[in-house]
Amino acid sequence: MKLQKITNDKVKKDYLLIEGFLDMDSTYFIKEINKGIEEKNNNNFKTNIKGYMTSWKYFTNNKKFLKALLPLFDYLDTLPNIQPYQLGDSWGLKQGFSNFTQDHDHSPNYLAAVIYLNEHKQMLIFPEIKKTFKPKKNSFILFSSFLIHKTTRNLTDKDKYAISININHQH
Repeated sequence: MKLQKITNDKVKKDYLLIEGFLDMDSTYFIKEINKGIEEKNNNNFKTNIKGYMTSWKYFTNNKKFLKALLPLFDYLDTLPNIQPYQLGDSWGLKQGFSNFTQDHDHSPNYLAAVIYLNEHKQMLIFPEIKKTFKPKKNSFILFSSFLIHKTTRNLTDKDKYAISININHQH
């Protein structure tokens, strides 16, 4: 083998990132997450979320969740470059003291989002685009699925609750 040249660089890529608030009954969803993390099919400490997690599709058919999410989908439908999509996975998470989320992305999904159910100090970090978000009750961040993100460790005794979703290309 004869190597001629090795290039290791980054390519700029267009991405979507939307911040906002949804009309959510956060108390209801926190109770649901606490139920889901106790079920046998939970994903506690099994994924990039090093904390408590429901099954992947825990909220996907929950009408109360869908009613809260549909205004965001209605907005997406008005954007000129949005490709046809459908809701994929939607799971709840709880991060207590020392819990965190490892660097990851949501590829090959089209879009991803996180909806926070309570205020918290544990930051969501997007290293590639140098953006950081502090969870606020009922706030959301929707983003292109290829964006790498993570959280720092939860250094408080307060639990952080959120719902994450994957949005797939519609076939």
